[in-house]
Amino acid sequence: MSSNKLYFVGGLFLGTIIGGTLGVLLAPAAGDETRKKLAEGTEEALGNAYDQAIEYGENLKEQFQDMQEQFTERVNEYKNQIESKIQEIQDEVEQDIADLNEELEALEKEDAKMTEEVEVADKEEA
Repeated sequence: MSSNKLYFVGGLFLGTIIGGTLGVLLAPAAGDETRKKLAEGTEEALGNAYDQAIEYGENLKEQFQDMQEQFTERVNEYKNQIESKIQEIQDEVEQDIADLNEELEALEKEDAKMTEEVEVADKEEA
């Protein structure tokens, strides 16, 4: 519940209590009767306040659960995105390593061929 709604509900509750109290006090009635009406009005107002507090608590609980579910969903989405990106990077690194190994093998073959040619040339000179 936003703070504006909270202020509205609080103002509505306070206005009800003040209006009810003034109505009972200003009504033409005997003192005992006025006190009895005032006590009944207070009990009713307290009962209404209790009911509103319970309802407000339930609303807060629902909002908290909704926020928790949204947070969990976002965390899972981010986790999946991160895991996907990590896998993508691992695949790229593995491919780069495979390419480098192929290049290394080609260089080793070329080196072996050149070494063989040098050995053959050295034998021919001797």
